[in-house]
Amino acid sequence: MAGLLRASEEGLKIIDMVRRSLGWNKADELWCQAAITSKATLKRFWVRQPIRRETFIDICKAVGVKNWQDIVEREIKEPELLFVAPIADIPLDSQTDRTFPLPENLPPVRNWVQRTKEIELLKTTIVNSDITAISIVGLPGIGKTSLASQLIRQSHAENTPFASVAWQSLQSATGKAPTFDRTIDSLLFTLSNGDITAAVNAQNDCGKKTENLLKILREKPCLIVFDRAETLLKTKEAKAAGYFAEDCAEYAWLFKQLLETEHQSKIIFTSRESLAELPPTVTREIAIGGFDRDVAVALLQSFNLTANPEELAEIADRYAGHPQALQLIAALIRDDTEFQGNVGLFLHQRDWLLVRDIEKLIDEIIARLSDGEQTCLGRISVYQTSEYPLSFAGISAQMPEVSKYELQENIMRSLKRRQLLECDRHLKSYQLHPLVREKGEYLLSQNPEHFRTAHSQAYNYYTSIPLKPASEWHDIEDIKPLIRAHYHASQGGNLDAANAIISKISEHLQDWNCAELGSANLPLPLLAQVRR
Repeated sequence: MAGLLRASEEGLKIIDMVRRSLGWNKADELWCQAAITSKATLKRFWVRQPIRRETFIDICKAVGVKNWQDIVEREIKEPELLFVAPIADIPLDSQTDRTFPLPENLPPVRNWVQRTKEIELLKTTIVNSDITAISIVGLPGIGKTSLASQLIRQSHAENTPFASVAWQSLQSATGKAPTFDRTIDSLLFTLSNGDITAAVNAQNDCGKKTENLLKILREKPCLIVFDRAETLLKTKEAKAAGYFAEDCAEYAWLFKQLLETEHQSKIIFTSRESLAELPPTVTREIAIGGFDRDVAVALLQSFNLTANPEELAEIADRYAGHPQALQLIAALIRDDTEFQGNVGLFLHQRDWLLVRDIEKLIDEIIARLSDGEQTCLGRISVYQTSEYPLSFAGISAQMPEVSKYELQENIMRSLKRRQLLECDRHLKSYQLHPLVREKGEYLLSQNPEHFRTAHSQAYNYYTSIPLKPASEWHDIEDIKPLIRAHYHASQGGNLDAANAIISKISEHLQDWNCAELGSANLPLPLLAQVRR
């Protein structure tokens, strides 16, 4: 224990005065070289943690303070040394000495379920590529913030190139982003190790503060996370989805400089919407989806519910692996006296997804939509995309009042940028997340006439799809558009049209035996009528 020393408060004042005269910051690279130590050790020195005696003396002598005894704390309590000694005794060339300190405002990560592929993709992109920024996008509650926080925690424990990390939340109680000055002052204070304070910045404008930040990013490799960046974006306007709001022009300028100026640092954004104005040559967008079934089931099992594997899998599939929705539902099943942890009972009693706490998440993104986006989202929610791929033609059939250009270039593009409409390139089809689809269908059903019209337009779309000649019908795939048309005619209350489809199918399926009909997987109401 005699080999450990720490600075006194008065001693730090002396060191601070001397290092300022040299023009060094508190973890200056030149200081590290002169003292033959690491930035992590210098930071422990500044927060008055005990470090090895030889290193303490070298740190003092490196700035010209030969009488290191004037700097050292004379009395250190024994229990404190016992607590920190294992840390201080780590060799200077160890991994821990080379790492950066975790940001004090780093969000906690609870119920972490491995996203190994996503973490590795982020690490590879942020460290081993020429990309300057990554934009992590996805629905509310999908795990963007947790993923970024976990990335920092893992990087903290590994040999990464970053000397400093700053976490900047752009969320506030009002739902709007904090002022630009507050954000950049916080970044400058954190990344300068406290050298640049708000008082120092008081006389500087946006441009000067941005220059100071860029200077730091050139001097040492930093990682900055901007969390909840969608608060900077325009709302209620399809054409402007993904673009910065007028009152966030200073942020737009900052991001442009950060991404288009050469430096050795990296930026991560998390956002519920794509950031359309970020330069694509130095930015990569990574969309985060739900957990796959096995991971989702593992998360549910952590709540100690009463369920068989099939029931847990059904819950996972219903919510498409959405992490926060699964946690909210699992907690509801566990804690509600009606269910008392019984998943089977919950599945039997609930045929809807949006319990109130989950619906709040979806309401937040619906509130950002324009009227045209809400109309389109509501109408296409009548399609059962799990039963039949949704094409552009199907979406267009629901929006006859707008041109195809307006639909595809503005409305659909904005829904995709808001992570509400997903395109499957392999199937060449579109789909909605189950939570979004249910919310859209609920909004549509508030107006019965609009509800019937949407189903009528879906019926017309499916009946317009060319079929094989009836003599060549051999399995369910050959008549799927007719089955979909029957569903929408029934939902829209057009019973004559629904019965006409039954007659058409029955007439040409007379040669199918009962086994073939059963294996065709026809909807039960339709199967019963065909068998008559």
